[in-house]
Amino acid sequence: MNIECPKCKSKEFTKLSLLYATGFSDIETRSRGWGILFGSGADLAFGKFRTKGEVQTRLSQNVAPPRKWSYRKIVFGGLLGLLILDFILGYVDTFLRTGGNVNQQFAWFGYGYLGMVAFILFLAFRYNFTVFPRRYRVWNRSFMCRSCGHIAQLSLPIDPSGQALVRAASR
Repeated sequence: MNIECPKCKSKEFTKLSLLYATGFSDIETRSRGWGILFGSGADLAFGKFRTKGEVQTRLSQNVAPPRKWSYRKIVFGGLLGLLILDFILGYVDTFLRTGGNVNQQFAWFGYGYLGMVAFILFLAFRYNFTVFPRRYRVWNRSFMCRSCGHIAQLSLPIDPSGQALVRAASR
């Protein structure tokens, strides 16, 4: 089966999941150093430093899979917003002397705000269970042309192990 890139007519493709996975590198470095410290007197200092981490290439970042929305971030942001709303209403009542009942105002604003947070949580739930799986399947079936970088979905017969799909696409 011959597959060509619609832009450059190349026949060499790489699966996006493979590009994403190969874009990570582990880093572990050690270094030593010395220095002179000036203060109330001059001191000589020695030290050892150790660094561990992970580096990701730009290509790997660009072809990253779609992500689910985080419920934790939405709830944390909602609570932080509720605290800010409480501070603003307290400030308005204390320093501007509006004369209103702050507890009742906070309750109405708080209920409206919590309703908005609940709606955003509903949207996140809907995205995570309906939209995200479709986008992930599309990403998992996508390939990048090695010549021009065009990303395309290739509809090929898929072997359960996935090997036939990759071999057929790289011919």
